[in-house]
Amino acid sequence: MNYYVSGSSGFIGTAITAYLRNIGESVYRIPRHKTKKELIQLFSTDKPDVIIHLATYGNHYKAQKDFGEMIYTNILFTHNLLEAAQVTGCEKFYNFTATSVSGEFYYTTKICAEMLAEKYGAINIRPYSVYGPGESRNKLIPTIIKNLCTGERMTLDGEATHAWIYIDDLVRGMFEGKTELGGSEKISNIEVAHILEHISGKELNYTLGKVRSYDNDNWTTPEGVNYTPLIEGLTKTYKYYKI
Repeated sequence: MNYYVSGSSGFIGTAITAYLRNIGESVYRIPRHKTKKELIQLFSTDKPDVIIHLATYGNHYKAQKDFGEMIYTNILFTHNLLEAAQVTGCEKFYNFTATSVSGEFYYTTKICAEMLAEKYGAINIRPYSVYGPGESRNKLIPTIIKNLCTGERMTLDGEATHAWIYIDDLVRGMFEGKTELGGSEKISNIEVAHILEHISGKELNYTLGKVRSYDNDNWTTPEGVNYTPLIEGLTKTYKYYKI
């Protein structure tokens, strides 16, 4: 089958692409900033059987603050892809959406994309807190691991909780037909730090404080995927990132 993936160079996109190629599927990258016409031309040589839309802008909240780019990538580009998929007869379209319910502008654009996807009969995939080898080094778990190794001081949110899911489990769960992908229980950031302290044999130098204004308490999902126990996934992740 022919799979076309937008956002294929990102954390989740890389894992999905590797999985598909490993099982012998043909995977093609979808460049951003393409019009409907350009996308139809792209799909004309090798017609897509499945499109997986991961490309997004605004989820790296410190670096991605261009509202115009959020509107284009998260709404207009999504619409272009959905239209091109319909014209070329694509059988299945996966649209990856967001989990934060903070009311941030990024979330608003992702809600619009969800509504578009539903209108076109696409499948909305909601990934909760995904972790594992290959995640951006500025994310929570890689940052904790780095600071355990260097002794550098960091701030941990004492109240934030997340339904952590290992990257391989997210990919597996998606292709098993699950759409709400996260762990079945909420784990606090402090608890994650303590597990990593146990794995590393080191003590984390941290202070408690509020890190992100948009963390929420809506993380537990009805389709929890727990193929990889948290301690096992964190051990693999620690070995990948340790200095």
